[in-house]
Order: sequence, then C-alpha cells, then structure tokens
Amino acid sequence: MADLKILKLMPLWYENASYGILISTIAEQLSIDTSDKIVEIKYIVNDNCPPIEIRNDMGGRVYMETKKENKNLGSYPLCISVRDFNMELAITNDSTSAGSSGSLNLLEFPSSPATEEYQSEIITKSTQTYIEEGQVYQDKQTVAAAMKNFSVMHKFQFRVKRSSHRSYCLICVAENCKWHFKATSINDSVIFKIRSFSRQHTCSLLDETFIQRKCTAAVVGSMVVPKYCDPKTVYTPKDIQTDVLSEHGLNLSYMQAWRAKEKALQFLRGNPSDSYSKQLPKYFYILEETYPGFVVKLKKAADDCFLYAFVALCTIFPLAYAVVDSENDASWKWFFEQFKEAYGERPSMCVVSDRNESILKATSIVYPGMPHYSCMWHIWTNIRSKFKKGHLQLHELYFATARSYTLDEFNKRMLKIEEVDPRVKSYLYDIGYHRWTRVHATVNRTFTMTSNIVESLNAVTKEARELPIYDLLEYMRTLLERWTKEKLLKAKGTFTCLGYKFNKELDENNILSQKLRVRASTNHLYTVLDGVKRYIVCLETKKCSCGKFQLDELPCAHALAALRHRKETYENYCSPYYTRKSLLLTYEMPVNPLPDESKWDVPQYILDEVVKPPAGDKRQPGRPHKERYKTFDEIKSEKYKVSCGNCGGEGHTKRTCKNAPKKK
Repeated sequence: MADLKILKLMPLWYENASYGILISTIAEQLSIDTSDKIVEIKYIVNDNCPPIEIRNDMGGRVYMETKKENKNLGSYPLCISVRDFNMELAITNDSTSAGSSGSLNLLEFPSSPATEEYQSEIITKSTQTYIEEGQVYQDKQTVAAAMKNFSVMHKFQFRVKRSSHRSYCLICVAENCKWHFKATSINDSVIFKIRSFSRQHTCSLLDETFIQRKCTAAVVGSMVVPKYCDPKTVYTPKDIQTDVLSEHGLNLSYMQAWRAKEKALQFLRGNPSDSYSKQLPKYFYILEETYPGFVVKLKKAADDCFLYAFVALCTIFPLAYAVVDSENDASWKWFFEQFKEAYGERPSMCVVSDRNESILKATSIVYPGMPHYSCMWHIWTNIRSKFKKGHLQLHELYFATARSYTLDEFNKRMLKIEEVDPRVKSYLYDIGYHRWTRVHATVNRTFTMTSNIVESLNAVTKEARELPIYDLLEYMRTLLERWTKEKLLKAKGTFTCLGYKFNKELDENNILSQKLRVRASTNHLYTVLDGVKRYIVCLETKKCSCGKFQLDELPCAHALAALRHRKETYENYCSPYYTRKSLLLTYEMPVNPLPDESKWDVPQYILDEVVKPPAGDKRQPGRPHKERYKTFDEIKSEKYKVSCGNCGGEGHTKRTCKNAPKKK
C-alpha cells in the first residue's frame, strides 16, 4: 500500500452529514472521479497506533466527537488515499494538476482555514511577570488572570473591549489612551496567543480609584500562594494587608485580605471534596503496592460517603493513625479493630490514655482483659482544677508517688498527700491506684507513665489538619519518611550496646554504684550496702529490693555494683528493646518516596470507585476552633508566671526573695 500523506488542511462537516456526502465533498474538491477510483479516509490517533479508517456515518461522528474533546493543534490529522484498481495514488501538497501523469491537484477547502504553527512555550501560570507579543497561554482564563496580575503590579487599570471564546481585547480606562492588548485563539482551539500589545500609556495614571478596581481576591490570592506551601507557615490576613501595601502600594480591607487568603488556599489545594473521590482510592492502592508493610483501610457509609481511614506501619515499633469524623465510641471501636487486625495481640500489652471514656469502652470490647492505664499528667491537671489547696506541695508529692518503685515508698508518700488535702487521696483512690502508679500496675510500664508520645504527634500535625484529606495523609507519610530516616541514621551512629537514652540512664547508675559496698551471699545473690541501707540483688531473676532493676528492666546502681564485684558486664541484664540491634530493626523498613501521581499505574476498578465527602453538619457561625481547650494549669503557667525583680527567679516576688541580687 502506498505511503499516506498527512494533510495540513482540516475539512469540516456537520454531525448530521452522511459518509456519502463527505466522500462527494472530498472528490469534488480534489477532482476525483469516484466512478473508477476509491477514496479512503483515515485519521491518526498517535504515533504508536495505525491510522483508523472512517467507513460509515458512525465512524464520521466518532471522529467529530473525538476532535471536539481535544482541539489542540495537530491532534488526529486526516489521511486521504486514492486507489485506482491495483494502483494507488498518494495525495501530495505539490502545486500540480490532474493529467496523464496520474497526479492530483490538492485544492484548499473554502470552509477550512489553514492551520497555524507556533514554536512558543505554552504558559500555564497566571503570575507571569513579563508579558509580550507572541506569548502563548494554555487558555483564555490564564490570559485574563495574567493581565489582572500585571495591572496590579504596574499600577494601572484597563477595561475589556471584547471578550469571546476566540478573542480577548483590552483597552485603557482613559478614552484617548493608546494602550491596548489583544489575544486570540490559535486555530479555534482553547490556546490563546498575544497578537498585539502596546504597553505605553499616553494618559495619566494618578487616579487610584481605577487601580483598586482590579485588585480582586483572586489576583491578590495568586500573589500570595507561595506563602501557604508549607502548612506550618502562619500568614494571616493582616500580613497580606501589610505586604500588599509595602510591595504594591494598595490598601486592602481585612475582608479583602481574608478572601485573598481563601482564594490562595483554593488555588494551592483545590476543592477539598475532590480529594475524596479523585485521589483517595488510588492513593490507598499505591500505598499498598509501594509499601508491603503498610496496612491501609477505608470505610464508607451506605451512601458511599467517607467515614474512616486507617494507616498502620507494621514494624517492631507499631505506629498507626486514623482520620475519623470525631472521637466517639464507634470511631474508637473501629480504630482498635483495625489495630488488632494489623498487629494482633501481643504479650504484656496495655493502653495508656487520657481517661477518655470512648477509649475505655472500645478496648474493653476489642481487647477484653487488657489493662487500661491513665496518663499521670492528665490526672494531675484534673487535681489542679478540682482542688485549690496546697498545689506547690502536692506537685512534687504526686509525681513522686506515681513513680514509686516499692509499696513502702508509695504508702509513705500517700500519707503525706493525705496530710496536705484528704480529698486528693480519695480522688486518687477512686481512680484506682493500678491505673496511675508504677508499682501497682499489673503490666510493667517501664518509663511509659504518660501519653506524651501521642501529644507530641498531635502538636506536629496540628497545622496539617486544615489540609484536604489526601494532602493530610501524604503529610503524615512524608513525616514518617523523614523520621524513619533520621532515627535510622541516629541508630547507625550509636556505637554503644544500648540506645542513647538508656545508655545515659545506665551511666548515671554507674556513677552511683562507685560508692557502694558489695557482699556476696551466693553465686547469684548479693547484699549491697548504701550507707546504713541494705539492698538485696538477685542476678538470676534480675531483681533488686529497690524495685528499679525489675521495673525499669535496666540494671540499677545496686545491680551494677554486684556485676562489678562479679566481674561481669551489664549487656545480658538489659531489656532487648533497649539495645542498638532493636533500634536498627525498628527503622529497618524504609519509607521510600512515592512516585509522581502522573506515573501511578492504577486499575480501572479503583479509578471507578466512588468516595463522597462526609455528610457533616452545617458549618457553625463564627471562627472555627482549631486548638484544644487548655487546662487551668497550662493557662496559669503561661499567663501568670511570677518573677522576682531582685534575683530574676520565678515563683516568688522581690518582697519574699531570699536570694542574692542579680549582677547588673
């Protein structure tokens, strides 16, 4: 078959035109005798596919619909070939006439304008700082936004002379000014090209009322978009007012600045509802394919509305997080069900929380029999708010009581608490001693007496909660990626047997053990003398009468003295979770970066999955509350700190100061 020549002339016909009318039109324009010649019409989809032939009315309509969806220059070009019995004649663009040589004259169709070729780069951003003739923009909206931005930067005003889907013409607001701008579409497509641009004004630009008119929220919002790329950046409407005034000399009201901020966030993050249906299903699919150690779950309501999302990293140190509507019984129960499915049930498991009732109910259902402990800091804040007596004395007593290693220490300190305020002892008794003290706990809590790990995560992700759900989950993934890398490098840089925290604790115990005397009773049983006090250490069961050895799972000062007397090292007497090997295993699973979204290979059934935004209540009037309600203790520590004018210390005044004056 002869080579096909792609024509640069595009014939137009209506949707209701038949295939026969199309053949007759082409034959008439090209002077082809259809009685003894066959005309074939084909179009090219891409370079990797062979040309598709138009054979009937349906084929013509399919081509027209395909062309309507993509009006870019050079898309789906037509190929026409003519066959005469066993000989094929290729149509060429040469200026020849039909004759004995068999060549055909290619005529220009009256209804088809010649296509225009361009070499300029297509501009997609509206924040273009320099505008000139010949620039090509992706669509008319980008041209209009770029000119609004340009007018604000150069402090002038224009008005629209003509605006249609094919052209966009601007003139100055002054009647006799020669400033003008014209952009039209290329080949009747969505792409616009600047045809003429006279940038010189022949009028006076002193009227500031005209300058203010184009300073819309969208224009200012496009200028401040880079300020909001990092969710942690605090850039308020007041800052927008200040920057726009100093950089462009424009006075914005607070409401204009607030609307500009909302527009900037919309430009940067898009519509939050689109994040559910367009990105969430395929994002979860890519997470499962990229990270075999990840467990991800998505739960929808009966009407396909989003309910919960769960992500877990299955390593030696379990970490899981979920996105839910609110902290209620149903959401916590679902979270612990997914947590149990991901990690199972392990020995010596316990829950440490802020005494949230929903957490207590959920764990009792999903993990029946597992102990539930309380954060000792949250209990202290409740004591501060409920009881107004003896806070300075109770503070040290309470935390010392919670950290007690023996029952004797606990009982002595509880008696002192009762002397300060008997109501506090009754309150702690009603909570349950086993929930907040170390010595009464049925599961060894070691150093985990608070829920600070969770509170730290909440503080880090506070700003990210304003992001759409896809950006929020990606923020959490990148956070894990950065933390895992940093912790792995730190673990590899550790050259001691234990991690940094536990090695520091061990060094402090080692210093204390230098002053102790040891007397061996048996091969494993030792008596350690600390002044007048006597402690019994059993190396076989890893216990000491002080309680620290067995509860911290780390040799105390008395155990180290016994080990030194025995001339044995401490490595075999520490918890395996404290070692450098366990640290390396914790972060051995890398959280590699995800490929760009355009490179994701997602099955069609995932793309067809429907996830609607959650059917929440109507937004309440007023400014939304973003921070948690702080306790009395936190508010007082921030706002009502008393400092001394004599020594500079805190907690007392100059009148009650007993210290030496500070040096001037």
